[in-house]
Amino acid sequence: MTSLPVPTPPLPSQSMTMFSSPSSTMMHNVSLLEFCTKYWLSVHTQEKLEKLGYIPGNKVVESLLEADWKDSGLSILTSHSFLAAHQKFCEAICAGTWE
Repeated sequence: MTSLPVPTPPLPSQSMTMFSSPSSTMMHNVSLLEFCTKYWLSVHTQEKLEKLGYIPGNKVVESLLEADWKDSGLSILTSHSFLAAHQKFCEAICAGTWE
């Protein structure tokens, strides 16, 4: 008898790999205040991020839905500005170029 080939598991999607190593962007000593100051985020935004429990580099925020942002008290425009800053921060941490 011939055995059936074992199916190859699908490649992980971007969303799965995004969470596979969250510590790679969270191993630093950058405070939320430093993050917000560097990226010109307002005190109001900082307070809402604190309420969310955001730690600079935590990629879980990338999966939040529009309703989640609304519940946090951040507008969609503000949340997108924050996410752009978050992405720049993560890239800088990974590249070792955070100043």
